[in-house]
Amino acid sequence: MLGRYENFPEVIHGVVRFTCESSIRKVQQTILSTLHNLNHEACGLRAVTPHLPQECEVSFELGVAEDFDFNFLDEKELDRFQRSIAEKELSTLDFFFVVRYHVVNDEGKRVPLKFDYHMLRFMFQENSMELRICHERGTQRVPLEDLITFITKRINEELSQRQLKPLNLEYLRVLY
Repeated sequence: MLGRYENFPEVIHGVVRFTCESSIRKVQQTILSTLHNLNHEACGLRAVTPHLPQECEVSFELGVAEDFDFNFLDEKELDRFQRSIAEKELSTLDFFFVVRYHVVNDEGKRVPLKFDYHMLRFMFQENSMELRICHERGTQRVPLEDLITFITKRINEELSQRQLKPLNLEYLRVLY
């Protein structure tokens, strides 16, 4: 099924609920666009989590679910999902979300650190959305609360650019 990963983990490490004043279809299209844009971005660690003093570069790699697989969220997949959602909104959007860390050594070479691997599940109901996060593996250098805040901020920025109402946080719970 497009957008749904059949083996999504049962153990959830974070749950967030939002209310949505914009149509679910437009919110879904915005989420896809936002996460697609993250695939092409690198930033400092402090842009994601202001609490850590370590200097390193953070980049992201995202795949969108289709049955038992994840497809890299490139331009082709984005277009395919956008067209599908234009026809019919989805009840679930699942993503494989990798947070990659690099430090730059004295020679200017990027040296990778251990990455974090997450699964995200966006579940949609009328006027509301729930995000479930599972931290699969990694050092969890970025706390889940900060990752949730970062993703939400990016989605709301994209919604604003599209002249749509932002997501309103109702509930956030992180379980370790």
